[in-house]
Amino acid sequence: MADPPEKSKKRTNPLLDDAEFQIAAEPVKPRVMPAFVEKHIKAAEQKRASAAEELPPPPRWPMLSGIFLYPFYLSALGSWMFISAGLMVFGWLFMFWLYYGAMDTSTAYYLGLPALTAGILTLGYAASCTFSIIEGTSNGWDSFEVSPGTEWKEWIWSFLHLAALLAQAGIVGYALELICSTDSWLPMAVGMLAVFPLVLLGALAADGAWVPLAIGKTLQSFFLVGGAWGLFYLETIPMIAGWALLVKEQLAGPGTWLVPLYAGPLLATIILIYARLVGRLAGCISAATLKLLNEGDEDEDA
Repeated sequence: MADPPEKSKKRTNPLLDDAEFQIAAEPVKPRVMPAFVEKHIKAAEQKRASAAEELPPPPRWPMLSGIFLYPFYLSALGSWMFISAGLMVFGWLFMFWLYYGAMDTSTAYYLGLPALTAGILTLGYAASCTFSIIEGTSNGWDSFEVSPGTEWKEWIWSFLHLAALLAQAGIVGYALELICSTDSWLPMAVGMLAVFPLVLLGALAADGAWVPLAIGKTLQSFFLVGGAWGLFYLETIPMIAGWALLVKEQLAGPGTWLVPLYAGPLLATIILIYARLVGRLAGCISAATLKLLNEGDEDEDA
């Protein structure tokens, strides 16, 4: 006797068939993440990749090795060129605004607005590079990609953050000028140059812009790495003061319109060197603090 024919297996639910057909017919569109979410994800991936790599050995002379040539590293050269070009454009626009704006109000408006925009964007990009260099250098890396980000809004936020820190140092400098009872700007300049690295390191430690209470912990580092602090001031103050005096003298001479041509690249070099030194200083403070804590743990174990 022949076996009965097998029943064909078919789906009897039309909803499932339609759904299967629709899924197969329509491709799934990828979800677009917001820019800030994608940025944090990439930053986390970079940190994981950096943690997997082996850190290079620390330099023998951290406040001298790889400092003055750092702006010309291949990893930082692009940022140096961008900041240099932006500062030159800002300088020329600002000079045009001062020269022609005093004669005509409409000219002052049309020249002042581009000058202000170029200045904020350039200094904002420089501020973003500064924070990126400080972070990478303090973590122990000698050469790394300077990644200030591509969002101009982030540059403006970095500019405002750094401007708030400069304002705090300016308050101390102004108070020093009042104490000295002089009409010279020298006490204020010296006060700002002396206090600003304390404010900057305090802000990085406290992760905030208003850090008068965090400066106390930074002051304690003078007892841990006093030599590094001395070299920092010995390198940065003459460098910044020399640039300011050079620009002041050249602006009073016949070649006024040529000043941005060399003042911009020089200032860009100073900005990157300053960030490098702050990063090395932060690394020295972290290493000295860690060594002190380890010695305390060994004493307790003994």
